[in-house]
Amino acid sequence: MVRADAPYKSVADLLARAKKEPGKLSFGSGSSSSRVAGEMFKQLSQTDILHVPYKSNPNAITDLLGGQIDMMITDTSTGVPQVKGGKLRALGVSTAKRMAMLPDVPTIDEAGVKGYDMGYWFAAYVPAGTPAAVVARLHDLLVAGVKGAGAKQFFEVSGGEPWTTSQDELAKFQAAETQKWGRVIKAAGIVAE
Repeated sequence: MVRADAPYKSVADLLARAKKEPGKLSFGSGSSSSRVAGEMFKQLSQTDILHVPYKSNPNAITDLLGGQIDMMITDTSTGVPQVKGGKLRALGVSTAKRMAMLPDVPTIDEAGVKGYDMGYWFAAYVPAGTPAAVVARLHDLLVAGVKGAGAKQFFEVSGGEPWTTSQDELAKFQAAETQKWGRVIKAAGIVAE
């Protein structure tokens, strides 16, 4: 996202400036996920964009609106209201598929940063040794819950898409996510604080 009055109309416009003037653009982040999202953007686009840390995403949004930073990648609940209110412009969405709430906004991958895919997910865990019948029952209840009206409303507001997995699929997915984000974090030199 950028300010609505920013000269950047697309991810390509932003990247052109970043490549023309390395280190001149800045991105804010107020959470670990927005930081890693920005670092991944830099790495995949091979650009030098200054990271500016904030205590929260709303604080970073305030400075984005005020022109103290040039861009940020944030969660939908923080950013979309500003876009819909005309104060910020969404140049791309971070997920692999376009979002229903912003159907005209391309994915960052579609917009030219190939391989960019950052979404969020939730998982439920139980202690090791939990009886298989209990695990199966909890799984069935969670799958049913994801299909319920409350979950549907949550996903519509948050911009997420529901999906469920088996235990084995979750383990494989989690391992792949850990590897993927570990590489980005290591390349960015991010350390635990």
